Amino acid sequence: MTDSGREVCPDFSAEFVVDSDIVAAFELNPVARANFSTFHPLYRRVRIDTIQINKANQEIFYSRLEKLIDASERGEMFGDWNDNGRLLDY
Repeated sequence: MTDSGREVCPDFSAEFVVDSDIVAAFELNPVARANFSTFHPLYRRVRIDTIQINKANQEIFYSRLEKLIDASERGEMFGDWNDNGRLLDY
């Protein structure tokens, strides 16, 4: 990543709070929770944030949450969460 990219990148060391509905969904599926906890921290944060930003739209919120739980249960990561490897240092 370039210096200009780093300047606009959010502070990944800042506290990140996970919505209680997301926590509850993972607690109902121990396999998904265990697999998800082994994934790269940036992947976890990106996936969770993609769900949380849609809290007001319950249909999108729960659809994305279900997709994440299902993929995590299978041990699969999805999406372009690392910008083709360029964000793996963060």
